[in-house]
Amino acid sequence: MFWMFMTALWVVMLLAPLALLVALLPAGRECPRCSGETILLRHRMLTPIRRFMGRRWCTSCGWEGMMRYSRNVPVPVLATAVAEHRDEADDDAVWRPERNDTVF
Repeated sequence: MFWMFMTALWVVMLLAPLALLVALLPAGRECPRCSGETILLRHRMLTPIRRFMGRRWCTSCGWEGMMRYSRNVPVPVLATAVAEHRDEADDDAVWRPERNDTVF
């Protein structure tokens, strides 16, 4: 029983620093140096851990390193559509005859 406890303690002592290292890795898709876009690099050695972390390369500054995946990373919004309400009285079209200040 004593040797099983010592073996379990030894395994925990080996795996705890690795778990801490993974927890301290940057998460998401943004570069930790410049906040630019990063591209996933595929390696055969990293295939078993691809679900948890991956090697990424920044297209802006050239940073390359390990990043862990996070499911709660928001996807950046590129544009939002806003409905604009226009009154006909506010129209500044040049071809309308109501405009008196038309200069050609």
